[in-house]
Amino acid sequence: MSTSMENQGKPITTHDMVVVHRMFRREFGEAAGRVRGVRHGSRAQVRLVAERLELLLDTLHHHHEGEDRLLWPKLAERRPDQGELWKRMRGQHAELSAHLARAGALLGPWAAAGGSTHREELAEALDQVSKAAGDHFDEEEREALPLVAGVVSQGEWDEIGDAASAAVPKSKLFTVLGMILKETDPGEQILIMGHLPLPPRVLWRAVGERNFHRLEQRLAAAVGHG
Repeated sequence: MSTSMENQGKPITTHDMVVVHRMFRREFGEAAGRVRGVRHGSRAQVRLVAERLELLLDTLHHHHEGEDRLLWPKLAERRPDQGELWKRMRGQHAELSAHLARAGALLGPWAAAGGSTHREELAEALDQVSKAAGDHFDEEEREALPLVAGVVSQGEWDEIGDAASAAVPKSKLFTVLGMILKETDPGEQILIMGHLPLPPRVLWRAVGERNFHRLEQRLAAAVGHG
């Protein structure tokens, strides 16, 4: 329990997880509407939506893979009295993986057909991801995160965020960063940017942020909101 002793009087910050969850809630909440709203037959528009959805599915997969590898085993070992909670968290991850796999399997054929087939199946699969993810985040934030500060060090916690950043393809890093920062206050922005090395932070301010806003405008136009 040495990590618990290290933390006494110096609680760690887990709010970055809440910020990331907020991004997933919003993006998956909009996902089915993007599939239903994109102009069918316009392959460029469909591809734009498909790229966002593929990135979103992959990012949530890596987010949970990092927790399964770096968080739940530590919590299970250090707070065995909460064994049922940790088991439930991992079970919800397994359920979400099945939903993600179903959506991913439909996404390719939908995009390849220019949005003309599998539309409603894909939209429904994304709605299932949105619902399951939202329920999981609610319980994780309410039950699990308050227990983390007592048994995980800041270094161990940061490792989870760093692993999630490292899993994002470099070409997509600013898109994911933009999605996460979209509804943040200045303090939250500092928290999230802290997981990045200095060069990407500088590049984000120089070109990344502007490019992300352009991408958002193109995406909105593709689904008839621009």
